[in-house]
Amino acid sequence: MKYLLLTLFPLLSILFACNDSESEDELEINFHVSGKVLDADGLTIAINAPSENGNVIVASSTIKPDGTFSIDGNVPGLGYYIMTIGNDEKKSLALPLKPQDNLKINTSLATFTELPNAIGTPWSLTMNNYLKLRRKVDLKMDEIAGQQKTLSESDFSKIINQTKEEIEVYARNKINTSPDNPYNIILGMELFPSSGFETWNIDNLKALETIAKAFQMKYGDSPASNSVAFQYEQIAAGYEQYKTIENGTMPAPDFTLTTPDGKALTLSSLQGKVVLIDFWASWCGPCRKENPNLVKLYEKYKNKGFTILSVSLDDKETAWKTAIEQDGLVWPNHVSDLKGWQSPMTQVYGFDAIPHTVLVSKDGKILGVGLRGELLEQKIKSIL
Repeated sequence: MKYLLLTLFPLLSILFACNDSESEDELEINFHVSGKVLDADGLTIAINAPSENGNVIVASSTIKPDGTFSIDGNVPGLGYYIMTIGNDEKKSLALPLKPQDNLKINTSLATFTELPNAIGTPWSLTMNNYLKLRRKVDLKMDEIAGQQKTLSESDFSKIINQTKEEIEVYARNKINTSPDNPYNIILGMELFPSSGFETWNIDNLKALETIAKAFQMKYGDSPASNSVAFQYEQIAAGYEQYKTIENGTMPAPDFTLTTPDGKALTLSSLQGKVVLIDFWASWCGPCRKENPNLVKLYEKYKNKGFTILSVSLDDKETAWKTAIEQDGLVWPNHVSDLKGWQSPMTQVYGFDAIPHTVLVSKDGKILGVGLRGELLEQKIKSIL
């Protein structure tokens, strides 16, 4: 079950190292960030390095009444840094700083994260164009979110994927044009699979591999190149295991849990039918909202070799049984250990959110993970 346990969407590893043997004053100044941020008089502007314990300030300055500022500092090599203004977490810019960078920005507090108008580094123009596109896509996403109630789940997913594709195409083109551009640290994040591999473009994996190879050649055995390589390897491994699942060669871990009437039910006892394992709970709003769709699916395919095994993460027996009755979950296969999130099932099947589904073949092999709506029904139809 390595695929299910693998973190598919890891954040970029921290590309920052502190030198404990030297104080900040003793470190040689090797980067400079300056410019103007209007309407930010008196606010602190800082370059931060992410760490396990939060951001570490590398260098900072106070913005003058006319908006100008100047920051000098030291970075050990190419890395992922965050420039912030004041205490507003939304006022932040991701920067791939490296020694000898001389970045200049010309903006306002209101447009800081969207229109920095950066110059002075090989990646400034890429950043400017990316942030404009990122803003455009975000606005589209906001419009789509307002239409969610009027669209079917499949139509909503299609529109979301089409909108995201615009920024993915931009990222892939920039990466393929200039593979060793430091800003690819940020562009690469746009290519991570955000909701599984079912609708993920395999070209994204090729682009991530391109970054990994280019960084290794340009920056050698550095934290930046090692981190990018690690991200690529993690996602590549996840994709390979997804393909293993798609090919139906990975056995579903067997388990035995208790039914509402106190009997033991084992997953393997359902072999001979296509089984949808549905992890849910009475207290889970999205789960309850999804239940009518599962009822329709069951009624449609129950006489064609399909059934559902509902595994509840409830910890209160009465609430569990009541929800089964209220939602009309008429299939006979309901189980729970009544341990809530302490249930070993979360580790066995590697999930941290519900509803979560696992589709199992007639011979006990995993055919799909996290499938819902039209994708789920299409998969069941293709099998049966």
